[in-house]
Amino acid sequence: MSRFQHFFRLSNIRRIVQLLVFLMFLILLVQTVYPLKSWLPADFFLRLDPLAAIGTILSARSAETLLTKFLPAVIIVVLTIFLGRFFCNWICPLGTTIDFADRVIRGKSKWVRPALERSEGKPKLMHTPQLRNLKYYILGGFLVAGLLSLQVAWLMDPIPIVTRSYAVTVYSYFSYAANVLLGPLWKVPIVNKVSEPIYGFLRDNVFLPNSELGYQSITMLHHIAFIAFMGILVLSLLYPRFWCRTLCPLGALFGLLSKISLLRWVVDKEKCVECNRCYRECKTNAILEKGDGYLVQECVECFNCQDVCPTGAIKFAFQSPATSLQPTPDPSTHPCPSKGGEGGKREKQYTPKGLDLSKRRFIQAAALGAVAVPLLKLKPSDRDFPPFLIRPPGSLPEEEFLDKCIRCAECMKVCPTNALQPTLFEAGVEGIGTPKLVPKMGYCDYECNACGQVCPTGAIEKLTLTDKKKLKIGTAYFNKNKCYPWNENINCLVCEEHCPTPEKSIKFWEVEVLEQKTNKTVIVKRPYVVTETCIGCGICENKCPLKEEPGVRITARGEARHRERYSGGRGVDE
Repeated sequence: MSRFQHFFRLSNIRRIVQLLVFLMFLILLVQTVYPLKSWLPADFFLRLDPLAAIGTILSARSAETLLTKFLPAVIIVVLTIFLGRFFCNWICPLGTTIDFADRVIRGKSKWVRPALERSEGKPKLMHTPQLRNLKYYILGGFLVAGLLSLQVAWLMDPIPIVTRSYAVTVYSYFSYAANVLLGPLWKVPIVNKVSEPIYGFLRDNVFLPNSELGYQSITMLHHIAFIAFMGILVLSLLYPRFWCRTLCPLGALFGLLSKISLLRWVVDKEKCVECNRCYRECKTNAILEKGDGYLVQECVECFNCQDVCPTGAIKFAFQSPATSLQPTPDPSTHPCPSKGGEGGKREKQYTPKGLDLSKRRFIQAAALGAVAVPLLKLKPSDRDFPPFLIRPPGSLPEEEFLDKCIRCAECMKVCPTNALQPTLFEAGVEGIGTPKLVPKMGYCDYECNACGQVCPTGAIEKLTLTDKKKLKIGTAYFNKNKCYPWNENINCLVCEEHCPTPEKSIKFWEVEVLEQKTNKTVIVKRPYVVTETCIGCGICENKCPLKEEPGVRITARGEARHRERYSGGRGVDE
């Protein structure tokens, strides 16, 4: 084979496409900043995810607007029917990351897959067939939960997982590490000639906003998410692509669609020498020993088997599913394939069933999905709703918001002040990972409406900037025991100076007080909040000189989506 032919092998083309798609994924993440200038929608990869579309449509009971946003996912489904489970190995960013982790963990060594263990002349199915069906049960449980209005696909859907892992977790660690390592180098002569341009580029184009917050911007949930993400990669120690083979519900969905796909794996048995190279090379264990068949629902179209075949016996061709898939007996009750007879004539061969799901296990998975609903739905009552749980502007009412939010963290990534952070248990178990405004970290920029533009499911509505400026997400109040003018009779105008509303939602009362040190009367300006015009952006709390316990705080009181939950009227400090 010439170098030219070697370069244009299908497996090499697949690697190039896989790398280019992954780079596009990273570029979109880096460009998910305010103001949005990306040539593709920032949530493009999330729109490619049919599982996110199905789960959100089921849980939110809404299909009209979602089908429009998830039109790329419909295209992926149609392509899967023609090409098989290509998404997992050509497009999926998590699949690419796992491939890289596999190479790092295992190197270039080949791993012999124990698909069949022969004991006393009888074949014995090993762990792979049983474990590979686990993802189908997970998919069934998630769909049942969705039917019962619980959004759980985000827990194991690979596209939201990889998006939030890179956008929030990996990105946060990278920003912090680069800031710590490169920042001090400006003091080192000669070295700073190289480090400063690099640091300046990263600071202006790549770093998280407010990266000077350093480690404080990395919350406990960031650490948990990072450990979970690394756990997915470390599973490769068990065997390659453990996640894709065993746990991925999106892979299960594509596997079911691949049962009727037209692109099929074909072996010329006259050319096959039963060298088992295709069997060893298959990263998803879709090929059986000696080329005796393959599991169409497990094949991810990597074409490695075709390229390593020494006799050219393997090819992929378009065939009718009805003619290319023949029912086959279970090897646990039939003799294993062998060569024998006169002249080495090959005897009839048997292969494992393509997809043999246990009805009992499927019912158990569905029941588990149903049981999880009341457990995960546990959350504070309306009366006890957390006062400091402030949602992004444009968020739907809480029930609808939780049904639609897939915890992709795109809104957190695009926030120019790093104000949006993931919740832990503030909104109950069901609300883990959803975005909330944390004024200590940042504030809702008065000139920004980007969070609604990048939300793939509409959990945060896309608002015009004019409407967003008028939208109330909370109300400020003054802690008179901490605020300088109230507690220490010291004039401080910081909160009023930063208030962005046109008529200033923070105003002052001028009062005469007796200064104890000088025994003189002085005029102190004591701030109060005009609740009717305060939008709860949080800039006053963020800029307050009292950082540990600010003199002004923001609560969700009076938020536009749940006005009935809180009392209106004047602020608590008036």
